[in-house]
Amino acid sequence: MNPSTSSSSLSSLGASSGTNTPDMGKCQICFQSAHGKHFGVDSCRACAAFFRRVFVTHKQHFKCRDGNKKCLPDSYGRWNCKRCRTDRCFALGMKPDNIQYNRDHFFCSEEFSNQAARKCNRIPRSLPLPEPRPFIDISPLLETLQKMLSDRSFKDYDRKCLNPLQKLAYGLREVRKSQIWDNIPITECIGKNESLTFWKSEVERSCTWLSYFDEFQKLSIEDKTHISKCMWIIFTRLERSAMTAELRRASKCGSSDYAFTTNSVINTKTLKWDFNWLTHFPSDQMQNFLGTTPMILCEPLTNCMAEVQPTEEELCYILCDLCFYFLGSKLGGAMQETMERFQGILADNLHQYYVEHDKTSRYSHRLGQILKISQQYKSIMEEKRKIRVLGEIFNAFRAEWSHTDLFIYERFD
Repeated sequence: MNPSTSSSSLSSLGASSGTNTPDMGKCQICFQSAHGKHFGVDSCRACAAFFRRVFVTHKQHFKCRDGNKKCLPDSYGRWNCKRCRTDRCFALGMKPDNIQYNRDHFFCSEEFSNQAARKCNRIPRSLPLPEPRPFIDISPLLETLQKMLSDRSFKDYDRKCLNPLQKLAYGLREVRKSQIWDNIPITECIGKNESLTFWKSEVERSCTWLSYFDEFQKLSIEDKTHISKCMWIIFTRLERSAMTAELRRASKCGSSDYAFTTNSVINTKTLKWDFNWLTHFPSDQMQNFLGTTPMILCEPLTNCMAEVQPTEEELCYILCDLCFYFLGSKLGGAMQETMERFQGILADNLHQYYVEHDKTSRYSHRLGQILKISQQYKSIMEEKRKIRVLGEIFNAFRAEWSHTDLFIYERFD
């Protein structure tokens, strides 16, 4: 899942002369090193595999990500638009029945081939992955996101003197009003339907909360989309961990319970996962690639929240600081300047909050405490990244997604 590719990638691919013809020895689809002729076109194995999947799953019809049907791969050869990648394959003459043997640019002697064949016959072969792969359609989530972001109206407040941080704290209280505190239902198992419902709810809650930030509402749809796609995951993990800590402290749930949604909890010791829609591995083995239940639910982050007990203003500041710092570093340019400006505004607001709340400007100790939350979050994301890479190496995640845009910033690295 990679950030979107801009049209400026064309020049970096050596096509500034006005033609899309790559140098000899390059894949004509992604402009990286080719491995021979695949389906009649000089291409790499990755693009050949993509073209094969298009026909195996009968998913020849995709929607262009940017809508102009002119998307290009990035400088590493990674496509973010399946429609434009498929169109390029067809335009260059790829056909499913056009297969060439001995297509790779390397050969070996007959004796070596015979030795390799004898060794392969002695090696037990694993069963092939089931086909076709499950297809996960998350287009309704993105439609919901775009619809909410197109609303550029500003919120009305009873108190006219609220600064941006106070407005975000007010917004946090608003989106938390649906939280059940007594006799909270328990979710016993999480599968595909529960996951999709959860994602939709959290996307809506995070976008609603962000709409209370006036500076955010002034941005273009494109910039608001970048921020929302990064923020909703950070918002979900931090806000749910903070709410879980509050519920435990108020004895509204057990020490092993986690506030999964605003109207349900899950028990980290008894919860069952159904990963059949995501992988061909048994669900009990997926902890090798996703982590244990406490890791998936960021239990160390919940413990940190219980220790620090951030106020709503402090929690909003940490949420924004993590997102704005990451996006600015990731995208650079004008986005980085905007994110640094937002960070400056909220930092001034936090200073004002501490001065008014504690009647002193010496708040370095408290600031150090809440920064533990940021450090804990980054540490958890690093551990998640390591085991997720292991899952990709073993091809543990076999589902095909209609879009990967919603999880484009899932990795915090």
